[in-house]
Amino acid sequence: MKEKQRIDEIVAQLAPELKELAHFIHDNPELSMQEFKAYEKQVELFKKHGWEVEEEFDAFDTGYRAVYRSGKPGPKIAMCSEYDALPGMGKDGGPGHACGHNIIAMIGVGAGLAMAPFADKYGGEIYVYGTPGEEWAGRKVYYARDGKFDDMDVVMMAHPSCTATDSWNSCALYTIHIDFYGKSAHAGAAPHEGVNALDAIELTHVAIGFLRQQTKDDARISYHIRDGGKTPGIIHEHTGGEIFVRANRKKYAEELVEKIKNICAGEALATGCRLELEVGNGAYMDTFSNQVLSRRATSYVEEQGIPCYWFNGKNHPGASDLGNVSYRVPCIQLLCKIADSPEGDLMGIHTPYMEEAAGSDEAMETALLYIKAFTATGIDLMTEPEFLAEIKEEFTHVND
Repeated sequence: MKEKQRIDEIVAQLAPELKELAHFIHDNPELSMQEFKAYEKQVELFKKHGWEVEEEFDAFDTGYRAVYRSGKPGPKIAMCSEYDALPGMGKDGGPGHACGHNIIAMIGVGAGLAMAPFADKYGGEIYVYGTPGEEWAGRKVYYARDGKFDDMDVVMMAHPSCTATDSWNSCALYTIHIDFYGKSAHAGAAPHEGVNALDAIELTHVAIGFLRQQTKDDARISYHIRDGGKTPGIIHEHTGGEIFVRANRKKYAEELVEKIKNICAGEALATGCRLELEVGNGAYMDTFSNQVLSRRATSYVEEQGIPCYWFNGKNHPGASDLGNVSYRVPCIQLLCKIADSPEGDLMGIHTPYMEEAAGSDEAMETALLYIKAFTATGIDLMTEPEFLAEIKEEFTHVND
């Protein structure tokens, strides 16, 4: 690790205010797109350190992009911060950080601040993206769609879990919204006068069940009925629901989406219903983890005395809005161990014990080690053009 002593010194200087930030976010949990306190605290910290801050970034009230420009040529290195909480996971039944996003914020902000002095020395620009709403609204999806990451050389982050790992490949997740419109009639006196929208949605679910027999092992299709009609005494004029489609790669998920669209159209035709169908704009693509970048960053985590489980490019269930970014620029998302799972689960997120662990001093001490690892990786990006070239060569295969 280059500059190890200097990295240790810088992170030690930053540690008190980074821990304060993590404690503040944990103790003031806010739901997706309502993270005003967390947003203001981070913006205030970056301004204190002399960074430029683009507030309400991409027209989102709690989104930001903080920028440090060294004035010397070099790579554009980005870290991501998340800071929304989960509903019902706090000790009082309110929101709580059972996904540890306060730790994600601490690592993202901390690594950005720690890299800045090295950018002054070696050249480059450091960016930290404040990405609200990961749990529900997935604002990285929209940042990626709007090209907000396109001029970055790399994007990095770490997510709390019950296991320390190299970068994990999340699956793709698409949401299909469906509504069938029929014609109401009395179910006893004149059923022949009706067009039954409930039949359409039930037949859709039966057909999806048959489709499952012919899908790849990594595919998952699930659904629910949002509106199943009002009473058994009528022919139902409207039903609606959502369908989730998951797969390891977005290409296959998109193939399944097309098949399900055809199923829905077929059942509308069979029942005489009118179909309204929309594929959600917030679809999460799979994460294409850059293995060159992941190996370097993870090796520095292990240098900090943290043994890691290595996915080496294998997929793991779960979805992340970083996936959409990973199709625009080389990305990694390491897993950072802050708790032990009573069930032995690899991730253990969205649990009460993860919420408790996210507010602990032990978790924050671990976060400091990840900040050091990302800072060391950033220095390599600034000083080894061949390293960055290898990362970008791998990225050319993102759509393979």
